[in-house]
Amino acid sequence: MISARRHGLLLGYMRLVLLVALLWTVCAWGNVASGSSGDGSITPDAEMILIPEGPFRIGSDKEDIDWIVREFRSESREWYQDETPAQEIFLKSYYIDKFEVTNSQYEIYIKATGKLVPKYWDDPKFNSARKPVVGISFQEASDYCQWTGKRLPNEAEWEKAARGEDARKFPWGNEADPTRANVFGTKDQNRYTSFVGTYPQGKSPYGVMDMAGNVWEWTSGWYIPYPDNRHKSEMFGETLKVMRGGSWNSNMDLARTAIRGKALPDQRQSYIGFRCIKRS
Repeated sequence: MISARRHGLLLGYMRLVLLVALLWTVCAWGNVASGSSGDGSITPDAEMILIPEGPFRIGSDKEDIDWIVREFRSESREWYQDETPAQEIFLKSYYIDKFEVTNSQYEIYIKATGKLVPKYWDDPKFNSARKPVVGISFQEASDYCQWTGKRLPNEAEWEKAARGEDARKFPWGNEADPTRANVFGTKDQNRYTSFVGTYPQGKSPYGVMDMAGNVWEWTSGWYIPYPDNRHKSEMFGETLKVMRGGSWNSNMDLARTAIRGKALPDQRQSYIGFRCIKRS
């Protein structure tokens, strides 16, 4: 039989084990919860999605542009010639942010670095924690990505993450559906920017969110012609940076996966944001 003294020691030991287990459980859940604040905002340790290595088709061909002109009753084919020619390229694997960088994430960056708050920071139409940060110049976006150990995507990296390997016109497929993205109009129920991830039905083949609409996204590329492009434009050169994806203020033809928006690097607009990538 166990003596009273040994029995007491055993009970004490069991209580200690249970207490340690309880504390471990609380800490474990606390670490999981620390990835977001009470309103569901995202921290700089953003969820990222792996884009596997392999070939994909970038750009648009004549048939694609014929479809654009018919579908959107476009007045000019010239508007889309900078997307030509369509060509297959190979990319190594990389990770891309699942969501656009949010105000919540950028606020942590501001507090850590002492950087100035961006334009529209106090505008209630754009400054909710879970909305994408806007009013960011190209360099400011690049600096943020570098601070997190990442970088801005180049055009090819952005486009593959948006369209996958089947050359789809929109992240979700080939149908121009304004209810799957935050674009210009009333069908999406958002007048300005929306919370990131609001349109799960509009995700890309890899599960990347908001690659059509919400905000245009800076890429690292200059607005220069694709190899073998025969289109002449005075805007080509190292003056404008390419942005991708369209915004809350864009029509559906500007929310396509192949569209090439452009802006001066120092522009800070309410319709431009960004996301980051890193090599796998």
